[in-house]
Amino acid sequence: MFDDLLADFDFDAPSTDFDYATKEGWRQFVEFVAQRPLPLTMPEYEALAPSERALHNIARERYMTIGARVATPSLRHVATAIRNAMTDNRSPDASKSGVIISGRPGAGKTTAVQEFGRLFERVRRQRAGAGARNLIPVAYVPVPTHATAKTMITKLADFYAIPHSRNVNYEILLGRVSHVMRECATELVIVDDIHRLDLHYRGNEQVADALKELSERCPGTMVYAGVDVARNGLFWGSRGEQIMARFELVKFEEYDTTNTEGAAVWGRILVDLENSLCLISQPPEAILTVAAELRDLSRGSIGRVAKAVRRGARHAIEQHTERLDLDAVLAYLARLREAEGWIEDEESRPSTRPKRGRPSKTRA
Repeated sequence: MFDDLLADFDFDAPSTDFDYATKEGWRQFVEFVAQRPLPLTMPEYEALAPSERALHNIARERYMTIGARVATPSLRHVATAIRNAMTDNRSPDASKSGVIISGRPGAGKTTAVQEFGRLFERVRRQRAGAGARNLIPVAYVPVPTHATAKTMITKLADFYAIPHSRNVNYEILLGRVSHVMRECATELVIVDDIHRLDLHYRGNEQVADALKELSERCPGTMVYAGVDVARNGLFWGSRGEQIMARFELVKFEEYDTTNTEGAAVWGRILVDLENSLCLISQPPEAILTVAAELRDLSRGSIGRVAKAVRRGARHAIEQHTERLDLDAVLAYLARLREAEGWIEDEESRPSTRPKRGRPSKTRA
């Protein structure tokens, strides 16, 4: 029944669900390259044998989904902030600097830090030459749910594949991790989902202390990424003040198209995204005709726009139109916006569920 939908499915595509939280998975991400396929005219495309056409479509799918890199001002801002922090940390008499990337869900925070880490490691390995075999320039770990100091350091031990027992002492494990980080010359430590550390809670304070101690014992620069970190309690109390003093905060704001400069930036991003689709009959810069609607419906999230546009490109390839149906793209984003509005409406209603905990005793 679904044979027509699976005819051009990329069954043989390499896995791109990288396990970023292990050194092997991170290395696969760093080294993976999806080349842009050679451009074809419509007559050339139609002249291809069915098998060749399927391979061309697979190459386009890989490139638009994985291989294309859309440069944004936010990504450049992140790169500048991390570079400055890494330079500052070369001074032996200065406190360790770091960077925090914060913004709403779907703003591209994780993509930005992963892209910088990917590029940094590729350049570092290239410059190291034959001596790059034992290098692990970048470490990537997410903050685990219900984190403790030990589970946080365990995540880093697992990234480096450091053997440890379940009952290993925290201090011993911390020492092993910091030693390996020095041996592998780790220069950048990316800690994702940092919004899980609400410093109103004592357990999370201990996690913050563990990360601070790790940063003091290893040469790497710490980069945190999370959702609305200020609102989620990362800057609360004395530990939060220490974090604010040592870290530069980079906010991922919604793209503002109400002024000429902001509209021009948004337009350049959309044109780059359109160009990455490799559609044969797509009129150049046609996407700019709906630039304002794309911005409003996505709330300025290029991640949401990219998802909608790539779905539209796949549909255009399947239907052999080879051009985006911009009305369909807008309709998809409108459905997402409507779903978000429903969720926000549900969350704003007072809860009718009983409160957790013991019921209060009534006096006789």
